[in-house]
Amino acid sequence: MPEYYLDIETDTRGLKPDHENDEILTIQFQRLESKTGGKEGDLIILKSWESSEKDVLERFYSIFSPDDSWKFVPIGLNLSLDFFSLHYRWKRIGIEVPLRILFDEHPYIDIKPILVIFNRGSFKGANLQKFTGKEHSGIEISEWYAKKDYAAIEEYIKDEADKFIKLYQFSKQRFPDMWLEFAKASKILT
Repeated sequence: MPEYYLDIETDTRGLKPDHENDEILTIQFQRLESKTGGKEGDLIILKSWESSEKDVLERFYSIFSPDDSWKFVPIGLNLSLDFFSLHYRWKRIGIEVPLRILFDEHPYIDIKPILVIFNRGSFKGANLQKFTGKEHSGIEISEWYAKKDYAAIEEYIKDEADKFIKLYQFSKQRFPDMWLEFAKASKILT
């Protein structure tokens, strides 16, 4: 099962994401080792400022292959935001990917519920800044983009990917042992 860290960055002008109108600036992904969560390849960043949003969306569509569910298994945080953005922005350029394919038929792993558990059940504050020490929240992306500070965007992306993957790798290594401890205590396993 080929797992890939996945995230996108958008030019969000309002207080909340507007999936139909917020331009996708980057789509970044990195192959992960399925057993440990460790990095298997380089971080790939598709950048709209080097070509166009349309080009980035078309290139990622062929990589992601929505109709081939097991070719690219996304691993990320708040993947629903990414899926909605991809759905609406693909639709805008004439590529139809039904939401049911992204949410129901295509396997993915979203660690948001894990962060909520780490945060003792609270959604507020269940983010990478708190649990990985990530410096920025991403709110600066649109500002950096307007200033054409692409280097700042790329540094942000690399830092976020690195911090996410370290947390994901830690979780993959530790959670099986935690379950075994629970299973033994609950006499599921003897």
